[in-house]
Amino acid sequence: MSTAIAAVRREFTDALAEVLAENAAVCPVRRGRVARAHAAIKRHPGYNEHEFCAAVEFAFEQWETLQNAGSPASAIVRP
Repeated sequence: MSTAIAAVRREFTDALAEVLAENAAVCPVRRGRVARAHAAIKRHPGYNEHEFCAAVEFAFEQWETLQNAGSPASAIVRP
């Protein structure tokens, strides 16, 4: 995976994890961030379904860590 796609993937993963952590109280700004990151990852020349699925899976892992830790700032781990 190239550095450029890695950055796009990280932005998508972080945005999705943030929305998942907010749960039902998600404001339109955060949903917009996910939508923009999703569009960026899909448009990227290095995009493939495997990478996209891995980004979604990692976001859910981050969300699960947040749920178990109870402290959002200390629980997010970057690859």
